[in-house]
Amino acid sequence: MPETPDHTSWLTHFEDFEKTLNGQATSPIHSLRKHAIAAFERLGYPTSQDEAWKTVNLAPLRRAEFRPAPDADNRTLTQECVQLATFPNLDALRMVFVNGAFRQDLSDLTHCPQGVEIRSLATAIASQPDLIAQHLAKQATYEELAFTALNTAFIQDGAWVHVSKGVILESPIHLIFISSPHQEPTVSHPRSLIVVDENAQATLIETYIGPEDIAYFTNAVTEIFVGPHALVDHYKLEQEGRSAVHISNHQSVLGQNSVITSHAFTLGGRFVRNDVHSRLAGESSESTINGLYVLGNDQHVDNYTLLEHAEPNSPSHELYKGVLGGNARAIFRGKIYVHRIAQKTDAYQSNQNLLLSNNARVNTKPQLEIYADDVKCSHGATVGQLDEAALFYLRSRGISSDRAYRILIQAFTGEVLDQVRSEPVRECLSQLMDRKLEEIQSL
Repeated sequence: MPETPDHTSWLTHFEDFEKTLNGQATSPIHSLRKHAIAAFERLGYPTSQDEAWKTVNLAPLRRAEFRPAPDADNRTLTQECVQLATFPNLDALRMVFVNGAFRQDLSDLTHCPQGVEIRSLATAIASQPDLIAQHLAKQATYEELAFTALNTAFIQDGAWVHVSKGVILESPIHLIFISSPHQEPTVSHPRSLIVVDENAQATLIETYIGPEDIAYFTNAVTEIFVGPHALVDHYKLEQEGRSAVHISNHQSVLGQNSVITSHAFTLGGRFVRNDVHSRLAGESSESTINGLYVLGNDQHVDNYTLLEHAEPNSPSHELYKGVLGGNARAIFRGKIYVHRIAQKTDAYQSNQNLLLSNNARVNTKPQLEIYADDVKCSHGATVGQLDEAALFYLRSRGISSDRAYRILIQAFTGEVLDQVRSEPVRECLSQLMDRKLEEIQSL
């Protein structure tokens, strides 16, 4: 396949996009778009010369020219993806997006409680642009991140969620992003903006899904603002197709005494890049970011995480685990950054990997960058294979080889899955993991 044309082709796409905006061209949001496309023009696509991408094989991005996704018209495919993305027995407020555009006919917001605003970002931008401008791109900055700049330049629709002060939201909010591409490679830019005010509580779920064996590119950005004394439980499930490229930037900023717990589960896609940045901007805030990736065939996942301690007395916890078979490859680069003011920081980071084949590969690089004196920080990484002694022990007690193999892997992945608070979500994730492991074993 031909190499990707020069990145300046996106300037032409942006000009075409501007023509569709009509009266929005003078809004504060469009000024943001224009600054973002200028940043992308300056940055260009990442190369091996970029520190954050130097060990990443960008071949899947260079094999095709991804064009902006048109409006989806494949109703059968869309309905199938919605069904696959829905968690059985989970009573959730559901927003569905197809190629980044909100689909009210597939969504279910009928029981949205008072004090919670859930609507399409396009509607929110049109009706309250000044409010959206106060938060949009304030944490997910684009000046040095090419794909975030590209997403920001093409902001048109997405999810806007606002949980008002003191509201405890009982039902999770489930955002389902479906790619429904045509025969030529396409790209969509999903955008989510979440604001949870003081003393409020909310559970958020993001699911990304698309068809198998069709090349497409999902370039997603999520910003979560957690107010003082607020609590957010967040889950991301990536189930893209076997030929898909998925790049995401998840940014959260925490107020005083607030808590966020975020879990990322990576099962699909050919090339996946997850940037996760949690900024503990309020004293005594707490952030947990966990990840679990199960890969086979020629899949690649790159997890790039940053826990930034900007105020004192703020603990953080990070656990990323990977199971790789076939020719899969994973890269983990995690950093704990402690500002000078952030005394009494207590931070822990761990990356653990299990290789199920001789051809699977992992590069892992946990890092600490500490400028405060009174802290307690640690990090570690492991890469290994299944314990033959443990396998022998199980088999000697009448357990089959396949069952023993599965028991040990489930014990390894369970440390992350057990932290999922929602039982319907945990059960569904366990089943998805089991099916993925069966797929890897059958290779």
